[in-house]
Amino acid sequence: MPVYLDEVPADAEKIVRPLTLRWVICLFILLIAGTTLTLWQWTDERSGFVFWFTALGLPFCLWGILFNFRRVGYRIEQKGGAGFTYECDLIESDEISRGRRFAWILDAFVQTQAGRGVGTLLVAIEQGMPVMDTVKPRVGNIAVRHSRLTEFDTNPAALEEALTKAAIRVKNVLEQLPETLECWVMFECDAGLSEQEEAALLQLVMLKSERSLRRLSVNGPACVDYWLDRYWEKPSVLIVLTVSLRSTPEENDAEAITSIVLCNRKSHRFPDAVRLHRPQKSRNETLTHNMMHALRWAEIKPEGIKRIWMTGEGVTSLSGLNQACEDNKTTLSLTDDIKNIDEVLGFPGNASFWIAVALAGEVVQESGVQFIAAHSDPRSDDIWLDTITAEERQKEVIRE
Repeated sequence: MPVYLDEVPADAEKIVRPLTLRWVICLFILLIAGTTLTLWQWTDERSGFVFWFTALGLPFCLWGILFNFRRVGYRIEQKGGAGFTYECDLIESDEISRGRRFAWILDAFVQTQAGRGVGTLLVAIEQGMPVMDTVKPRVGNIAVRHSRLTEFDTNPAALEEALTKAAIRVKNVLEQLPETLECWVMFECDAGLSEQEEAALLQLVMLKSERSLRRLSVNGPACVDYWLDRYWEKPSVLIVLTVSLRSTPEENDAEAITSIVLCNRKSHRFPDAVRLHRPQKSRNETLTHNMMHALRWAEIKPEGIKRIWMTGEGVTSLSGLNQACEDNKTTLSLTDDIKNIDEVLGFPGNASFWIAVALAGEVVQESGVQFIAAHSDPRSDDIWLDTITAEERQKEVIRE
């Protein structure tokens, strides 16, 4: 589940110590009251132990009993407050530790109208030349400006061929890892297929990858969150496959296929792997606060961000991201260092977050810390934030 650090209760308020002056005054009041009542009601000789004990001793004993009860209550409150604060600190420490879990990106591949591979799309974005065209969609007669994978227009088996190539690429990665490694897959397809057709495609991927793949029940960027929590204790791999092929696209949509292989341990077979930190779910109005959390998971200060990749209308059309950068006092240029993927490629739907991950992972070694802000689902207000970092050495290494 996501890390909700803000929901950890605040420390208990400091317990106020009983005021000594107040209890001294209380003692005098009881002594005066006790003496007065004794003198008023006493009918025998006003001398001796019994008289003075009744006049002074009983009020003092009553005061002592009340004072000790109050002190015991004060100590109990202190212990309870200290215990509550300790539990809160422990929960906060555990949540921060869980939030700082990350995955290593072993391989990333994208197929778009710009071409096959991350490099071709990166060149197109750096040049700033849109690859979208105004053409008729596969279904319908009204021309729409979007980017389309033209090889899927006439070849009915194109999707199977594309996923077969992706599966073979995944297989080449998995062959370099121990066979005992658990393999999970997140498959998300937006191509208007039935559940049976999607299941057949996933079965094809499993067959071509020659590994036993178990499908996660969570889709989108949340799958990383889920996988890091459920399967962190044991080394495992997460394979992300997304297909965005809309037969009736909307204005400025994009078609794309992505394949990303993540591992929750460092492998000596992939010395140049970079880190995908835990994604942070946010909304436009809470971007400032959640950007701070996303950077906290990566242990990066705001001035350490070198580039931001954004995609999705909830990010590109609103000012929340720019405001978050200003509020967190980032030092990057809001015009040159923030890359809008949609301006060049169009909006790739469920593949948007993963395309941003692939692009950021491609340049992080040379350019420094990369940040991602993606609004993948137009039906939801959720914006996913993430940090990509590079690190040369890690202690945990998978050995065959």
